[in-house]
Amino acid sequence: MSFNDDKNKMIETCQAILESCDKPFVWEEEGSYKYGNFKKPFNLFFPHPQIDAELQKLFEKFSNSSYLYDQIKSTCTLESEWSESGTYGLDRDFTCYFSKFALKPNYVEQIKAYFSQRLNELQKESN
Repeated sequence: MSFNDDKNKMIETCQAILESCDKPFVWEEEGSYKYGNFKKPFNLFFPHPQIDAELQKLFEKFSNSSYLYDQIKSTCTLESEWSESGTYGLDRDFTCYFSKFALKPNYVEQIKAYFSQRLNELQKESN
């Protein structure tokens, strides 16, 4: 990956965080097959590793915990929980468990401030 591609990926990840941090996100519990057990705040799939690490550090700072589950419990509000049942490969029943969380408003503001600043820095470096 070239330097510019990497920088663009960082910019895209910052933009994705800014666009989604004030929207609810859904988590599936372990043992679910449907979405592959991804657990990322704001449902960020394939984010840039450095920006993802910065987001992780913020959650760690907010919650005083290095565990993602504890971070989500302390920084988010649980909006709903549900399960979906079905069959997998036509031979096995399974149930997916989901939780819908929303980041608490005071944390939304802090994340927006941090990643707006970060986005500005990255865009200046790119020009």
